[in-house]
Formats: sequence, C-alpha cells, structure tokens
Amino acid sequence: MSKNILNFRWDIQGLRAISVLFVVIFHINPSILPGGYLGVDIFFVISGYLILGFIWKELGQNNFSLTEFYIKRIYRLAPALFSMVFITTIVGYFILLPNEGMRYIHSLFSTLFYFSNFYFYSQADYFNTAMEFEPLLHTWSLSVEEQFYMLFPIILLLIYKIKKENILYILLLLGFISLILSELYIYYDYNAFAFFSSPTRFFQFIIGGLVSIGVQSNTLNRTWNDILSLLGLSIIGITVYLYTAHTPFPGINALWTSIGTVLILYSGSKGRYTSIFLSNALFRWIGNASYSIYLWHWPLIVYYKLKVSPTLSIFEQISLFLLSILLGYLSWRYIEEKMRKGYLTQFNVFYLHVIVSIIFSILAYYIFSIFQIQNTVYKEKVSDYISYDRTKQFRSGICFLTSTDTYEHSYNKDICVVPEKEKRNYLLIGDSHASHYYRAMASLLKENETLTEVTAAGCLPILNSDWGNKECIKLHTWARDELIKKEHFDVIIISLSNLHQTNNKAIKKTVEYILQYTDKVIFLGRTMRYKQSLPRLLLNLPKGEDSTLLHQKAGDYEYTLNMDKTMKKALDIERMEYISTLELMCTKEKSCRTLTPEGIPMYFDKDHLTENGALYLLKQIEDRLFDRQ
Repeated sequence: MSKNILNFRWDIQGLRAISVLFVVIFHINPSILPGGYLGVDIFFVISGYLILGFIWKELGQNNFSLTEFYIKRIYRLAPALFSMVFITTIVGYFILLPNEGMRYIHSLFSTLFYFSNFYFYSQADYFNTAMEFEPLLHTWSLSVEEQFYMLFPIILLLIYKIKKENILYILLLLGFISLILSELYIYYDYNAFAFFSSPTRFFQFIIGGLVSIGVQSNTLNRTWNDILSLLGLSIIGITVYLYTAHTPFPGINALWTSIGTVLILYSGSKGRYTSIFLSNALFRWIGNASYSIYLWHWPLIVYYKLKVSPTLSIFEQISLFLLSILLGYLSWRYIEEKMRKGYLTQFNVFYLHVIVSIIFSILAYYIFSIFQIQNTVYKEKVSDYISYDRTKQFRSGICFLTSTDTYEHSYNKDICVVPEKEKRNYLLIGDSHASHYYRAMASLLKENETLTEVTAAGCLPILNSDWGNKECIKLHTWARDELIKKEHFDVIIISLSNLHQTNNKAIKKTVEYILQYTDKVIFLGRTMRYKQSLPRLLLNLPKGEDSTLLHQKAGDYEYTLNMDKTMKKALDIERMEYISTLELMCTKEKSCRTLTPEGIPMYFDKDHLTENGALYLLKQIEDRLFDRQ
C-alpha cells in the first residue's frame, strides 16, 4: 500500500478545491472554462484512489467490514444531501411551475435512492432543454459515486478471497471494459448514456485505484516528482481550457484528465511546487467544503435563473459564485462536521435512511400534486405549451431521426419520400429546425404539390461534415448522393440551427452541389434562441411588461442578427434564396413576436417553433417558399 494513503493529503484537498471551483465556474459561465465539467471526473479519480486503496489496505490487515463501510458512507453523504434536498424542495414549491414540480418529484425520488444518473439519462431527449433547469440535475454524479461505493467493495472482497495476487490484472480488465463501453456508447448513443451511466464511468475510479493499490511506494527523487505533478496539473489545465460541451465525452477523451489527476495523486505530495500550490490555506478550506459546495451551487444557480434573470451580469455571476462557496461552507461546518460521527446503530441508520427517503418523497409528491391542481393563475394557452406534446408535430423515428434512431430501421422512405410525376415536388432537409416546419408546411401545400422530409436531430446536411452521430450522417449522405439525383425536386428547402459548427464555404459548396439537381434552393435562417423555454418566460413575465421585448434580456438577438448577415452574404448565389426568420419575427425596433395572433407561444422551448408559430411564419412567405410567383 502506498504510504501516501496512510497520511492525510492536503494536496488532495487542494485538488478537490480546484475540481469544485471548475464545476461552479462552468455552471455559472461556461465561456470562462469551457471544460469545467471535468472537475467531476477529477472527483471520480480521487474517489477511486482513496476508496479502493483504503479497502485493499483494510483487507490486507483483515480489518475490513462491508457493513461498517456502507454505514460510514451514509454518515458521510446523506446528512448534507438531505439538507440540500429539503431546502431545494421548499424553494421549488414557490418557483417551479406545475409540470416542472412533478418532474422535480421524480428527480427527487431518484436522487434519494441514488439512481438519478439513470433517471436523467431517461430524460435526455433531444428537445428537453429544460434539463439544464432541473434543480437536482447535478446529483447524477453522486449516484455514480454511490453505485461505485455499493459495487466495488464487494468486487474487491471477492478478488481478495479468490485471487488477490491478480488484483491489478483484474482491475485493468474491468477498467478496459468500462472504457470500451464508454467509447462505444458515445459512438452509438450520442453521448447521453456514456455520460450519465456508472458502468461507462467506472474506468476513472479504477485508474485511481490502480495507483493506490499497485504502487507500494514513491521512490522517485524530488525533481521527478516535480516534473510529474506539474505535468499532471498542465494536462488538467489544457483539457479544461480546450474541451467544450461539444467534445465527445467521456470515452477516450476522459483519459487525459484522469491521467493528469493520477500523476498528481502519485507525486503531488512529494513535489515542491505542486504541493505548495495545492496545500495553501484557501484551497484547504474550499477542499474541506467541496462536497457541500457542489451540492448547493447548482440549485442556487437554477432557481436564480428561473426566478430572477435567465442571463447573468458580471456582478450576478460573482455573487452566485461567492454565495455557492458560503452555503457550501455553512453546510460543511454545521451539517457535515456535526454528523460525521454517527451515534445510531448500524441497523437503525440504514433503515432510517430508507424510511426518511420514502416519507419525504411521498410528502413532496402530495404537496406538489395539490400545487399543480390549485394553480389557476397561469394564462391557459401559454401554460398548455409548458408540457408541449411534440409527437403531434414531429414525425420522430419515422421521417425525423432522434439520437436513439437508426437510419436503416427508423427512417421510413415509403412515408417520407413522396414525390410524384406531373406535380411540383419539394424536399425539406436539415435538423430539428427543419422538422419543426413540416406540419405547417404540409398544411399549405396545394393539390399539385408534394413535400418530402429528410431531417435528423443535431445533424448538418453539409458536404464532408462529421457533426452529428453516424446514423444521421448516413441519412443525409443518402439524401445528397442518392435521393436528389434519383428524384427531381423543384425546390429544396434547407433549415439548420447549428450553423456555428461549420463554415460558410462548406455551406456554399453544399448549396452549389445541390443546385445541380434542383431548380431552386431556399435556405430558412436560424430562429432566435432564448435563454429559457419561451412559455416559461411568458408565464413569469411581470404584469404589464411587454413580451415582445423578452429577447432583450433573455435572447440571442445580436448573435442571430450577425449570423443572418453572414449567411446572406455567403449564399448570394443564382437560384438560391436566403429567407431570414429573424426579419419575419422582429421589427427594426427590435420588437420580437413571442405569441401568434391567437395567443399561442411561437416556441415550445428555447428555439423550436410550435406548429402554430411555424404556420404564422410560413404564411408570410408562402409564395416565396414554394416558388409560386
């Protein structure tokens, strides 16, 4: 056993401090640290290093008790978690809307019983942008840790009794399997399962455990320890700066941060510079409270954005950062520290945890159910769109591929591809921002017109583009290389959202390619994106405030305007027409329509049009769209 495990490591507390600061900063303003979410991965490696090392040492001394280990985990994690959940639930009663309250109850139950990672994975639908406003979303990582705590002590116990001399080989094999699963699920499942599930994260814990179990002592001189620990810090710093929310993750990409972390765990305490840096008084203080800071920062940010402002000024960002640290410290000082030494029997503490979780979940469900029934103050038409039924608008798994659909088994060519001779045939192609037009567009067709749909979530039908999963790339490749050559479409209509993922030259080249096989191409510009779901913004709008000005405090108007100008210039091509949806929705005075004339929200989330919203837009350009002049 490494000697480092036997002594308290202040440099590890410093590493914890850096990790939680990364996460908090990322959640407040991701542009500052695009890869700040890697702080969670650092926590995973630290947990593997400490827990697996501790268990193996205790097994070697014939002093390990599985029951005692689980009880200590409950005393360590449950009090602060219950406190956070209790306060978050009370505040949520006054802030969350009815359907949000019921979603919260589901996340609450899964959090208290440590399977919220799988619950949030089940909710990770492409359109569920409300996920980022789930107050308990951050507990997915706690569930991954708890599942590691539940499973790996048993695995180590079995290995020790059966084949303890092969511990490193077995851990290597388990880690390799976990890493391969992680990489495969990124490839097949658009990151969601790989990100949230514990089997695809276990390799990070195992990497830490391999060092603590396999390295008996650090025999390197101080110079080499300095080099390795500084290298570890550099790797972490580079990945946190270079990685973004669009980086395929975890999989192979998670190895770099994990390797950087184990280099510090191995040599940090023996290196001069890294040890001094990580062991400073401020990092010790933050590191002690890191668990509680992590617990409290996310619901604080979510509730502030939901209730006060969806966009944060510099002053608000700094205030939320400092308040997160303060709440975390108070939680650590008066809850974690007070409860660290348990006074209940092993039997009682386990069943108390289960009973309190069940009772609290039932009470919360009952209260939020009444809340949902009694709330009648919301505008009827707008509140209906908080829980918008997208199945009536999107032909998901038929003509519109989501991240879980496959091209061969899901896309139905018999239903989606409908051109006919002697008729004017149109093709609608793109991502979800093309698909949200289909129903409205189809309703405007004349008897001698047809509309074919080829759309896929988060996928660009751009030549040589690798943005999106392999299934949607297959779909768009088939449409470009086979469909438009085989069938003559009079007009091909393109609409995309993720234009920032490609360049203007690539888009122009794609349009020029398509124009070889059609009479005209129409490009529908990107809709403006709000910081929150538009129906929620409308419901929270103070009485008397003009909803057409919502975009000024909760929209990306300037970004969309600049993109419009750039696209117009890039697509100035013969037989090509660019139509700005921004100009259709917003006046020169920057007053942007949020409701149809019938009072229905233009969007059902941040930037996807409702069917009525799409119809309102398309009616303004009907003859241009279908080239009927």
